[in-house]
Parts: sequence; structure tokens; C-alpha cells
Amino acid sequence: MKEIVLVCLAIDARTGALLPDAPFLVKAGRADRSGVYDQEPEVIAQLLPGERQARFAVRFAMQRDSG
Repeated sequence: MKEIVLVCLAIDARTGALLPDAPFLVKAGRADRSGVYDQEPEVIAQLLPGERQARFAVRFAMQRDSG
């Protein structure tokens, strides 16, 4: 089943510039699926230039390890 999540890119606190190479935050409906992700470069590639966040329809393959 697909779920809509919000992906937020990292922003430099001093300059306000986007940090496209940094890990990004995923806000999902379930807390165990929300968190920081860093092994998904194809997600960042789909954001338009200047976008700080976007919504995606995703299918989680397996439950993330909480430890």
C-alpha cells in the first residue's frame, strides 16, 4: 500500500541555502517510518530547483530498524 510522505531537504542554518547532499527528513503517517534518510539520491533528484520540500507517494519495502 502506498503512503503520501513529506520529504524536507536540509538547509544551512546560517545562509538558508539548500544542502542537497545532506540526509533528508521524511515525515510519514507512522512514526516508525518517519526519520532521517540518506541512501535515496533518486528522491532528491526529483525535487525541482529551489524546492525545500515535496510530497511523494511511497511504498515502504520493510520496517526500518529503530536501533
